[in-house]
Parts: sequence; C-alpha cells; structure tokens
Amino acid sequence: MLHRQRRPPLRRRYPIWRLVRANFYDIGLLLRESWVALAGFAVLALAGTLYIHYGHPAHLGFAASLFETLKLVTLQTGLDLPNDLLGEVLFFLIPLLGLALIFQSVLNFGRLLLDKGSRREAWQVALASTYRDHVIVVGLGRVGMRVVAQLLASGHAPVVIERDLSSPFVERALNLKVPVVVGDASEVVVLRQAGLPRARAVVATIDDDLANIEISLTARSVRPGVRVVLRVFSEALDQNLERGFGPNAAFSASALAAPTYVAAAISRDIEHALPIEGQLLGITRLTVAPESELVGLQRSLEMQHRVRILRHTNTTGELLAPSSERKLGRGDHVLLLGTLPALEALRQQNAAGHKSAFIPPARLEHPTAEYDTIIVCGLGKVGYRVVQQLAALIPRPRIVVVRRNDGRPDFAQRINRLPSVRVVLGDARDAEVLQEAGIERSYAVAALTSDDLLNLQIGLAARRLRPDVNIVQRSFSDALAEKLDDMFGIHTVYSTAGLASATLAAAAVLGDITHAFATDDALFSADQVQVRAGDLFDGQTVEAIRARHAALLAAVRRDGAPQTLPALDYALAPGDNITLLAPLDVLARLRTLLR
Repeated sequence: MLHRQRRPPLRRRYPIWRLVRANFYDIGLLLRESWVALAGFAVLALAGTLYIHYGHPAHLGFAASLFETLKLVTLQTGLDLPNDLLGEVLFFLIPLLGLALIFQSVLNFGRLLLDKGSRREAWQVALASTYRDHVIVVGLGRVGMRVVAQLLASGHAPVVIERDLSSPFVERALNLKVPVVVGDASEVVVLRQAGLPRARAVVATIDDDLANIEISLTARSVRPGVRVVLRVFSEALDQNLERGFGPNAAFSASALAAPTYVAAAISRDIEHALPIEGQLLGITRLTVAPESELVGLQRSLEMQHRVRILRHTNTTGELLAPSSERKLGRGDHVLLLGTLPALEALRQQNAAGHKSAFIPPARLEHPTAEYDTIIVCGLGKVGYRVVQQLAALIPRPRIVVVRRNDGRPDFAQRINRLPSVRVVLGDARDAEVLQEAGIERSYAVAALTSDDLLNLQIGLAARRLRPDVNIVQRSFSDALAEKLDDMFGIHTVYSTAGLASATLAAAAVLGDITHAFATDDALFSADQVQVRAGDLFDGQTVEAIRARHAALLAAVRRDGAPQTLPALDYALAPGDNITLLAPLDVLARLRTLLR
C-alpha cells in the first residue's frame, strides 16, 4: 500500500563545506583543461616584466614592470616604444597575444568557474568528488529513483550515474541535491567520476540483466572488494550471480514485490509482506479504537494473538520503544507483524463495537467458500510471480488469469502447468470477460499490468460488477496512487519499484540481507544470524533481545525445524539459526558486536 511515508523534501541544500570542496575540485579541473593557454599568458607576462625591468630605459622595479606589462596588454601603457628590436617585438606581441589569450582562455576560465549551469555535467562530477562512504546508484528509472529516495530518507548519501540526461527523474534527483554523473557506468572513468574508490556500494538498477552484470564486473575490476547489488529478473541468473558477487547480491524487483501483492490479494490492509521461513508474514498499521479490547499490556496482545509490535506511537505522536510492559492506550498507533490470519483477527477485535459480536463484519476479510477466486489481470513479470506464489499457498484459492493474447509466451506456458489456474483471454476492462473469469465469486481482482490507466480501468470495471470486491492495483505514479483511496475507495495500491527499492537500498548499505521494507523514517531489514556458544544471543529470550538490542526475533530454526514469531520467553541455544528484524543501524551495530 502506498502509505504516506516521510519523504525527503522536494528541494534540499548542499552543506557549505561540500560546495567549498567541490569548487576547489572544479578549479583543478578547469586548470587542467586550460593550462596551456594560462601558461602561455604567464610566460608572456613574465617576458614583458623581465624586459621592462632589465632592458627598458625606464628601469622600473619588478612590481612596476609587471603592472606596466598588464597595462601594455590593454594598450594603456605610458612607456615609450623602445628602440631595440626585442623591445619593439615585445611591445607589439604582448597586446596582440595577450588579448587573444585573455579573451579565449582567461576570461573563459573565469566565466566557467562562476557559471556552473553552462557546464552542469562537470559540476556534478565536482560535487561527486566530495562524497565518502556513499552508494552509487546506476540508472535513474523508477526503481533507481526509489532507491535514491530510500537512501536519503534513511540518512545515507547516494550518487547517481545516468547516461540519459532527458530522463524525467534527473531533475528530481538534482532538486534533491543528489549528484548525477552523466555517462556509461560500464566505463571505468565514469565509475571513478562517481567516486567508486571511496564508495560503500554500487547498485545497478537498469532494466537489463546483462548491462547490470557488466557494470558490476567493471566495478569489481576497479575495486575488488566493493559491495555490488544487482537488479535482475531471471531466477537462475540470480542464483548463479551470487556465487560470484556474494550472497544476497542479486535481486528481482518483481520477486521482491510479489509477496505483498499476494498478501493483499488474500487479506486486507496489508502494508508489506515478508516471506520468512516459508511463511508469509504481513505488516499492518492499526490505531487502537475507543472501544477496543486491545487496550492493556503489549505482552497480552502479543501472546494472545501471536503478533509483534514493530513501532508504537502514542496519541501525541511520540515514538515509544516497544516493551512487553508498556501499555497500549486508546488512540495509539502501532505497526504490527504477524501471520495474515492473526492480523485479521486483531483488526476485527480492535473494531469499535466489537463487544457486540452478533453484528456481522461489514466486508470480507479473506477468501471464503462462497468467494474463493482471485482474478489476476496481466501476465508480465509481476503478474507471473504473483500467480506462481498464489498457486503455492495452502489452502490454495481458485486462480483465474486474464490476459491478452500477447506478451511473453514462456510465462503463459509456465502458468498452464500450475494447478488450479485457469486462463481467460481477453480485455479485463470488459464486463463479459470479468464475468467469464468468475467475478461473481471473486474475493479479489489484482490489476497488475504495466499501464497505470489500464489498471485503474480494470479496478473500476470490477467494482461496477461487484462493489464489495477487493481491488489490488499496481501503480507507477505515486501521485495517482495517493488519490485513488479518496476518489474510488481503492486502498490497496502498490508500486513494484517502491516495494523492491527498500531491499536494494538496504543491501547496499548493510550487505547480505534478504528482505527490507520502509516505514515512516526508518528502513527495516531482515537479517539471518547463527547463534554460537557464548555469543551475544546465547541463552537470551526473545523478549530480552528486543529489550536490550531493539531487534525483533521474527523466526528461529532449531534442528531443522522452523518456527515463526516464537514465544516471548523462548530462549536461544547454540546452533539456532534466527531471523532478526530491525532498523539498519541496529543490525549494523549487532553485526559489529557479533564479530
């Protein structure tokens, strides 16, 4: 769901120290470009000064001789023309050559130094030279721009490489005061201009697997130890690349986004979904209602419903550290992690008037025997992944794919081999096509094409036939997504780039992570750790780890048996493989302590 996160302001300012350093670097570049002309002017001025000082009848001092030479350049000298040949030649050459050098070089140097707009590309390189421990983001498309925004919002510095200055996101990045180096990132000189020797990581986000691989290989050839993160689509390529670039270095945007689309298609009010130990865990926001039964200790809520509180904000907007002994009050806002059925039960219990249990719920919360169908519209990269994961669910809903007779044939062939999947050829905006797909018994319609307008039209067509149907919609435009809730009551609108970018950003900052998501002003990530005898977690309970380290233990695997959201009093032992969920700075600190 495209909720309103805290985003970086539309315009930012560079700190003064960065501008000063960039100007010094820029002066160096200009001097290297103009050194021949500047050196020529210096030699000419020196020759005139020496002649006037030693050879001219006036016998002026050195400073006065230099002053008269500069006046001679502008034809304003008061000295008489000398009688010797050398003096005559100098007195004619100095004005001619001097003026030419001034107008063509010296003045041009000054103009370029002061007018950054006329040489924006060079100025961006100068700004990039001031960055240290930054993340180089290659490709300023939808995913790349989202990665930049996630890095800025979480307090990390990005530098962008983009070959096309006409990209619609270039001006947005420049307004955010992010340096944009123009060029091909597969070339060593461009990577160096972006500060590769000083960078923390390189994130290749181009929508071309081969190009991203080439960029990553070039970066590693220049700096073998640099962290690289690749955006890829092919699953086989993903696995093979990690052998060369390290674990969790290659990610598919559609694969990262698919779990959230799946969770939204079989549940309600899901902000994000994480696949952990083979189970889908959802993340949802909840405001404690005035008559809610959830008022009380966090421990009671977490133990009774088997959920975990990730963030807790009181009615005044104060962020409170999650604690089992802290009380939830009416009007408090919480960010919850749990299984989809657990979150659903919690939402129902929180509803005002829940004590009147005889009142039926106003809407469907999940597929039922009567409404057991999920209609997926569009069979591109995202649609294919969603259908694939829906077919793996237990229990599995009835799945109907509505697609046009175009697109990639390999997706259609793979879908045809999946159980309980029916394909309807046609336009999902057509009422007859939706009826053929089973809209009358559908719980959700997922509009996942690559066209925002088409997805909106599909959602509206489905709502005309079934006003109560759950609409899950893919959107590329943030502005459109934020208005759909108010205008059409479509709450579950997601951006594939937005869902995937958090993981790419977290992988660049921290490295070797499996999944991440952004919420408010924090970037949360999952991290897998093996407990060793005598280390930080040996013998610690789930509750103690959260209290002492502000990290949530989302899952544990002991003797090959996985368990998600173990009890608060569950104690860890050597050999346990655990999945932690925490903000990036917390995970970075824990990694340091566990070394």
